[in-house]
Amino acid sequence: MASSLVLRFAKENKRFHQHSGRMAQMGKKTSHRSKHRARSHSESHAQGTITPVLEGNPLVPTGEARWINTEKYFLQLCSELQKKGIFAFDTEFIGEESYYPYTCLIQVATTDMVALIDPFAITDLTPLYSLITDPEIIVILHSASQDLDQVEKLMGTPPQAIFDTQLAAGLVGYPWPLSLTKSIETILQHDVGGHFTFSQWDARPLSNRQKVYAADDVRYLLAVHDFFITKLEELDRTDWASNEFLKFSSKENYTFNLFNTVKRICKNKTPHKKEMQRIQALAKLREEIAIERNLPTRAIIPPECILALGKKPLETVAQLSGLRGFPKNIANKYGNQIITALANAEQLEPIQLRKSDPIEKDAIVRQELDGVWSLFNAWCVGNKLSPGLVTSRPIFTEWYLSVRKGGIIQDSPLLQGWRADVARQFSEMIAGNSSLSFSYNETLESRSDKP
Repeated sequence: MASSLVLRFAKENKRFHQHSGRMAQMGKKTSHRSKHRARSHSESHAQGTITPVLEGNPLVPTGEARWINTEKYFLQLCSELQKKGIFAFDTEFIGEESYYPYTCLIQVATTDMVALIDPFAITDLTPLYSLITDPEIIVILHSASQDLDQVEKLMGTPPQAIFDTQLAAGLVGYPWPLSLTKSIETILQHDVGGHFTFSQWDARPLSNRQKVYAADDVRYLLAVHDFFITKLEELDRTDWASNEFLKFSSKENYTFNLFNTVKRICKNKTPHKKEMQRIQALAKLREEIAIERNLPTRAIIPPECILALGKKPLETVAQLSGLRGFPKNIANKYGNQIITALANAEQLEPIQLRKSDPIEKDAIVRQELDGVWSLFNAWCVGNKLSPGLVTSRPIFTEWYLSVRKGGIIQDSPLLQGWRADVARQFSEMIAGNSSLSFSYNETLESRSDKP
C-alpha cells in the first residue's frame, strides 16, 4: 500500500511540475488564481531586500541552506535528522487548482543546518515522512495542519510528536492566530523581511529570495519552540499543549468531516430538515467528485449553488446546467448523479446545527451576553491565554446560556480537554465562588481569589 502511494504522489507531483512548466513557458497561466499567484510572485521579488540571518543565537543555524535534489544527499539528510531527534519542518505547496495540494518544496532545520528538499527530484519521500510519524522524534511546525496532510496520506498513519508554535503562542497569551513572522519579530527581535507565501513555488530554478524566505520558515523555529516551552512550563500548561497537539496524531484530523463542511456552507443559516438533507447529500457527493477529478471542491459545486439547490431542488440535468454559477461541465458529466442525490436526500439523518436560543432575541439578555463575552475575553487575556484559541462567540454563548439555566451541554467543545479547565475556572467566577481583580503593568493581568 505504502509503495503504491509513493508512486502515485510522485507521479502527480511530476505531472504537475511538467504541466506548470509548459504553461509558464507558453504564457498561458490564465486562471484567476494563477494570475494572482504570478502577480504576487512578481510583486514579492520587486519589493524589499533580503534580511541578514540573526547572529549569536545558538538555536539559530546561520549557514546557507543546502539544496537537496539527489537521493544520496536526501538519505544522508534523513539520517542526520534521525540522530538529532528533533527538527523543524515546513512545506511550500500549490493547492488552489487541485483537491490534493502539490508539494513544491520541503524545508527542514536543526540547530546546525537548514535544508531545502526538491520533491520534484526526490521520488520517494518516505524516509523523511517516517521520521514525522516516529513518536520518538519531535517535529516543530508553525500552523501545522496543511503541512502534515501529505504525510498522513503517504504513510497511512498520522504524525506523532508534533509541536505547533502557533498553538503554543495562543496557550501562553499571544494573539491567535499569530504569524511566524510576528513570532520571530516579538520573541527574537528580528525582522525576517519580505513575504513570499503566495509565490510560484513550482518554478525551477527557484530564485535566491524564494530560497531565503523558505529557509527562514524553519531556520528560527527551534529558537521559537524553546521560548514557548519555557513559557508553557512557567504557566503550568505543558499538559494543555500536549492535549492540543494530540489532534495531529488522530486520523480523524485528516479525513473528510461532513458536519464541519456543512457548517461552513451554511455559515449562519439554519436550514429546515429537508433543506439540510439536500445540502448534506450534495456536500458528500461534491467531495467524492472533487477527489475523483482532483479539483477544488468549489470548482465542482460552489457553496452558493448547494444552498440554492437545498432550498429548491431541480429535477433535470438541463435545469441544473441553467442554474446561475453552476459549472456546466460538471452538470453534463455528473448531472444525473446530482439529481439522484437530491431525490434520495430524505433518507439521510439531518445534521443538527446550533440554533439561536429564543432568549437571545431579548435586548436585556443580548446586552448581558455582550458583557459576559467581553468579561471572558478580558479574563483570558489577563490569564495569558488567547480567547480566540479557547472558543468562538457562538460556542461560548451556547455554553453560558446552559450554565445560566443550570444545565450542561455534554458535547460542548468548552467541556473537553484543557478547555474544560478554562470553563470551570470562569464558571466559578461568574457563579460568585471566586473574585476577580485586574492590574496593569505593561500587560494586563488577572487574579482570581476566593471571596
